[in-house]
Amino acid sequence: METIDIHEGDNGITFFSLKIDDREVGRMMIDISPGILRAGHTGVDLSQRHNGYGKKLVEAVVDYARKNDLKVIADCGFVAMMFNKYPERYGDIRGTR
Repeated sequence: METIDIHEGDNGITFFSLKIDDREVGRMMIDISPGILRAGHTGVDLSQRHNGYGKKLVEAVVDYARKNDLKVIADCGFVAMMFNKYPERYGDIRGTR
């Protein structure tokens, strides 16, 4: 079973975690400030690459940002690549530095 969980630290949400059968296979670090979600490092287990899990993490973060009226700043190269590759999907949510 595949799940994406939001993990909160003392200062709010700190990362999204993608699990398969209760085993974490991917994680995206984030930082939230007023009106902004900074999408930091995205990592997927080497044995699980090329399964679309990075894209699923991006989608989860973007959905969260849309629901909470946040713009996403792509500090992660993978997130920036996704935003550049699919401007029709992410143009409305993309923030600037």
